[in-house]
Amino acid sequence: MKRISKTLACTALAAAVAGTMIFGGCAVMLGKDGADGKDGQDVSIYEIYDATNAAREEAGLPTLTFLDFIAEYLNYTGDELEQATSLQAAINRSLLSAVSILTTFTIPATRPYMSDTEETYAGSGVIIDIDKEAGDMYVVTNGHVVYVSGAEGDGYCDDINLYLYGSEYASGDTESTAISASIAGVSLTYDIAVLKVEGSELVKNSHAVVAEWSNSETVFAGESVYAVGNPEGALLSVTTGIISRDSEYISIDMYDTLQTTDDFTYRVLRTDAAINGGNSGGGLFNKNGQLVGIVNAKSIDESIDNMGYALPAATVRRVVNNMINRYEERGGETHGIYRAKIGIDYQLVSSSAYFNSETNLTEIVDTVQVYSVSEGLANGKLAEGDIIKNIKIVSSDGTVKEDVAITRFYSVSDVMLSAYEGDTVTITVSRSGSASDLSFSMVITSSSLTLEV
Repeated sequence: MKRISKTLACTALAAAVAGTMIFGGCAVMLGKDGADGKDGQDVSIYEIYDATNAAREEAGLPTLTFLDFIAEYLNYTGDELEQATSLQAAINRSLLSAVSILTTFTIPATRPYMSDTEETYAGSGVIIDIDKEAGDMYVVTNGHVVYVSGAEGDGYCDDINLYLYGSEYASGDTESTAISASIAGVSLTYDIAVLKVEGSELVKNSHAVVAEWSNSETVFAGESVYAVGNPEGALLSVTTGIISRDSEYISIDMYDTLQTTDDFTYRVLRTDAAINGGNSGGGLFNKNGQLVGIVNAKSIDESIDNMGYALPAATVRRVVNNMINRYEERGGETHGIYRAKIGIDYQLVSSSAYFNSETNLTEIVDTVQVYSVSEGLANGKLAEGDIIKNIKIVSSDGTVKEDVAITRFYSVSDVMLSAYEGDTVTITVSRSGSASDLSFSMVITSSSLTLEV
């Protein structure tokens, strides 16, 4: 493997936000020299702690434990100290569910007299399932971490190596600690890929753990979060921040055509936790150590600071389950996912915010209305003007897979990702002229499944 150095590459334009959108992971190409800079806002409390102890040593003073540092220098109260140590524990556990990723692509020569070239990129991933006895695991990352436009194999990587925390490619050694992985499922539409590891002795003998998904349908502005990833290809590390915005949309030029007509649009969370090239595919966690998002991009511009983005866990975990289900049914790599379509279009007709004095959170409530009904499962059941109140999905064996009150516009799309062939979808609506809510059930058939790549 080539010696790791730091150069930003793979930049992409984003029409949805000011400045330039850069992938948080595929953006680091390894093997070329480059600059390494960071602004003052990227400094973590752990760096301040290390600097403080270094200064104390120079002054002949004893070094402090992390807890003593917090109490003495930051004047934390007992409750604040407990919160800080709890966050530290959550962060350290999350490091054991994280992986660094190196992907090597073959780029075909563009001229007869030229040779094919190899390019290696750095990214991040999160362990979502593990079988220590067998040495198997599933890892979630971004689709763009394993895809480069123009590379051999239709752009999808077949040379993927993972590295566990504490066993990373230190001192240029990328061989002895590499865990080979393959693509189990990938979708550029959702910018998500699931990687499969099988029979790894390194996994068998590791202390790796599975990350816990947040089951919440939403996050809230101001919520404390931390990102675990492989920024600049400089090994796994942590940055902290808050949720700056709970939901917005960005566009990314995945095919590097510089044309907006083929851009992909993603719903994301915005965070001010420092995100850099190489963070793509890494986890964004809440203070309890639960996965609330998968980092996939950042905005870069001279006038922009700390605007990073993550795909929401509410979407990602459903996409991942869909991919794994299809992979295990087919017994091999799959591209895209099958989404159930019941034959309705819907629209946001109103949105308002209020302060919930019980939760001390400002909550947004959307009103989602059926706009039209086409020939499909919903024909003759749902009607134009119906307000969607709840969606419930039950599998053929009676297991309740989803039962979600629709208070946000995006929840309809997210919940339907869980509907597979044979499942029963029950949609509850309020209808003008009806004294009470109405519920309609539909069984998902193969003809109502559409492949989204």
